[in-house]
Amino acid sequence: MKVSEITNEYLVNYLRLDEPEDAEKQEIDVFLASAISYCTSYTGLSVVELDNYEDITIVVLLLVSDMFDNRNLYIEGKTSNVNKAVERILSMHSVNLI
Repeated sequence: MKVSEITNEYLVNYLRLDEPEDAEKQEIDVFLASAISYCTSYTGLSVVELDNYEDITIVVLLLVSDMFDNRNLYIEGKTSNVNKAVERILSMHSVNLI
């Protein structure tokens, strides 16, 4: 699966939401956009280039899941540690290293 193929419906199933409310679906869309933006910022790859790496799809799923599960932390502006799997996978594809 490519990053561009991730849909709201797929994420609802991935997050195991039986009957999501409209507000939750909207949050998921925001989290998806944020996760993709995080990946492009971290790696220096474009949104189109993210599709070349299927392991980045896992990163997006992990980030969305983390944002959904811990949305109070993000809303309140508290910082949290980045998932090590996310960090390692994105580091393998970073083109903007100094």
